[in-house]
Amino acid sequence: MRRCWSFSNLAQMKKMNNTDKLIIEKLKELIDKNGPDYLTDEPHYIYNELAETDQKNTVIAGAILMLLACGIWDGAKLIKDKDELSKMIQKDCCFNKKMSDRLADIIQTLYSKDNNAEWKNKKGEGLKQFLAHEQVFRWEGFAVWDAGNCTMDCYYDADVKLKPVKEAGSNKELQKKLRKNPFLSASEIYKFYEKKLDEYLNREFEEYCTCDDYYEPVVEDFELEAYVDDWCKKNGFKIISCEGDGRDEGYEPKFTKGWY
Repeated sequence: MRRCWSFSNLAQMKKMNNTDKLIIEKLKELIDKNGPDYLTDEPHYIYNELAETDQKNTVIAGAILMLLACGIWDGAKLIKDKDELSKMIQKDCCFNKKMSDRLADIIQTLYSKDNNAEWKNKKGEGLKQFLAHEQVFRWEGFAVWDAGNCTMDCYYDADVKLKPVKEAGSNKELQKKLRKNPFLSASEIYKFYEKKLDEYLNREFEEYCTCDDYYEPVVEDFELEAYVDDWCKKNGFKIISCEGDGRDEGYEPKFTKGWY
């Protein structure tokens, strides 16, 4: 994906070779997606990503790996003076001046004033967008009632529309994810809650269908709205609408399985 750059960034990048331009674009892409600390959290993965960007020239990817792995990257990105930054890289990593200048250019272009402003504004934006809109979830439940000598497959399909409230942003698991990546998108937060709701309804439906070994469940009587309401109270949502239908496929003696 191509990135939008300010005029000052573009002017700086015009002076660079194509490899360094691609390196900067890839680094920004990784930060945009995974958060500001991602580079130092996953240095070897970063190397692999950069090496694939220009497979014929992996020297600069290796140099960046060294900066990330030796622990000077976070300090380096705060230095505004290029000569000072280059000298620090020479001293701490034993690179020659040419390589140190090149790395200093990459770091200062990546962490430009415009990019830092963009990342500052992006923090928490995904959560704001998620909380501002109603969310529609599709659930397809399945369970098997087993009476010993026969089984019955049970199904329930539902469409649930929920409105997140402020408490939805306070979930401990979600907050942990946001601390690791404050750029988490609204779609990723949606997937987080989609999985939680899906797992919850699957557990409840499984328990409902299998709680009695002697009497088959009335699948259409599964109290979907009551369960969704309980989940909403625990996770910070309000029900807008909740519609679903249950069905079963009748008894199937175990000795007939595999005949068809």
